[in-house]
Amino acid sequence: MYHSINFFQFQKRFATEARCHAYLIKQRWPNGFMCPRCQHTRGYFIQSRLLYQCQRCRYQSSVTAGTVFHKTKTPLRKWFWMIYLLSQNKNGCSVLALQKLLQINLYRTAWTMAHKIRKALADRDARYRLAGLIEMDDAYFGQCQVPGKRGRGAEKKAKVIVSVKVNQWEHPVYAQMMVVPSLDKDNVERMAKEKITKDSTVKTDGWPSYHALEDHAFHHEKLVLKDPKNASTVLPWVHIVISNAKALLRGTHHGVSTRHLGRYLSEFCYRFNRRFRQNQIFERMIHACLTTNTITLAELMT
Repeated sequence: MYHSINFFQFQKRFATEARCHAYLIKQRWPNGFMCPRCQHTRGYFIQSRLLYQCQRCRYQSSVTAGTVFHKTKTPLRKWFWMIYLLSQNKNGCSVLALQKLLQINLYRTAWTMAHKIRKALADRDARYRLAGLIEMDDAYFGQCQVPGKRGRGAEKKAKVIVSVKVNQWEHPVYAQMMVVPSLDKDNVERMAKEKITKDSTVKTDGWPSYHALEDHAFHHEKLVLKDPKNASTVLPWVHIVISNAKALLRGTHHGVSTRHLGRYLSEFCYRFNRRFRQNQIFERMIHACLTTNTITLAELMT
C-alpha cells in the first residue's frame, strides 16, 4: 500500500501545486471519486474551483475537506515539504527552522501547521495497541532546574506514562506515551486499557499505582528496586526511549509547554514505531493527514 520515496524522487514528483493536488485525489479516492454525502461514485471536476460535484445530489466537495488540509490558504507544496522534512529527520525539526526553510510568512502559521500534522499522527497511532512483553515506567518532562522535589512527586513537571513493546530478542519494537494529570491507579489503568491488549505481560517497578494492572487481564511482573539508580538496568528500553524523547525536546525544540507536550510525544512515537520503514513514512503521514479531522488555532490555544 505504501511506497518508498527518496529525496530526489520527492523533489521531482511534487514540483508543482497541481501535482500535489492530483496526488491527494489519488490517495483519498484510490478507486475513483465517492461523494461524502450520498456515496455516489460519479461526479465531475470543476477546474476553476478545484472541486468535485456529485452527479446525483450535486454536492460539491474538495479533496482537502474534512482533512488536516481543510480550508488551508498555504500552498500544498509547503504542506508536503513540511511533512517530508518531519518524516525524514529522526530528531524532528523546530518550527522556526521550518518557517525559514519553507518561507512561511508568519511563525504562527508554521506552528499551527506542525501541530495539525502532529494531531494526525496521534490519531493514527491511537488505533493501535501494544501486545506481548511490555516495559512500563513513568517519566517527568519539564525544566531541568526547578525548585522542589526531584523524581516522583516533583512539582511543575508533566507526568507521562511510557510503554515499550519488547520482542523475543529483547529489542524494542513499538512505543506509546500518555500525558496524565497524576500517577495514580486510575491513570495507570486508563493507559493500560487504551494502549495495551489484554493478556500482555507488563513489567514495572514496585510503584504502588502499578498494582492496578493486577486487577485486569494483564500479567503484571513487578520488579522491586532496592536502589532507584538500577531502574535503567531492570527496565532498559523504556528508559532509553524516555531519554531519547527528552533529548529531542531539549535539543530540537528547546522545551515545550505541558499543554502541547502530548502531540510532540506522539510525533516522536510515530517516527520511532516506523523507524525501519523510513522511506515509507512520508506516504504514511499523508494518509494519516487525510483520514482525520483538523484542529484549529483557537482549539490549540484553549
